[in-house]
Amino acid sequence: MIGRVPCALALLILNVILVGCGVRRVDFNTPIHAQGVEFIRPGETTLQQVVERLGGPEDLNLVSDEVLAEFRWSTTRSASLNLGYLFRFISPVSPSMTMSGTGINIERLLITCDKQLVVRSYAFGKAEEHAFFEFWPF
Repeated sequence: MIGRVPCALALLILNVILVGCGVRRVDFNTPIHAQGVEFIRPGETTLQQVVERLGGPEDLNLVSDEVLAEFRWSTTRSASLNLGYLFRFISPVSPSMTMSGTGINIERLLITCDKQLVVRSYAFGKAEEHAFFEFWPF
């Protein structure tokens, strides 16, 4: 019986801490995979055909004699633990003391076309991962 009390107390504390947790994942735009661009044949496929299959690009730029079309998508993941939530059980006021972490992973597909908008080349790439950790209010 004595061994059950510390175990029950530890489970209660763990449960109270987990009540203040939050985990989120958000996807922006539909990811494009290598299998999704197998139809592109440099020198044959037009930008119009690419747009019909993949949708409109995020950016279109004219650089010297080339048109650059950039498709972007990203996944954002975040987690937080509000330590101030524990005060709800002993105080009418619960201060916000949040530890949180967020990571943003941005991926790209860059397509280069000539002035007649025929695809010359394409490549996938990743932007550097943006991650930050924040402890508030300290």
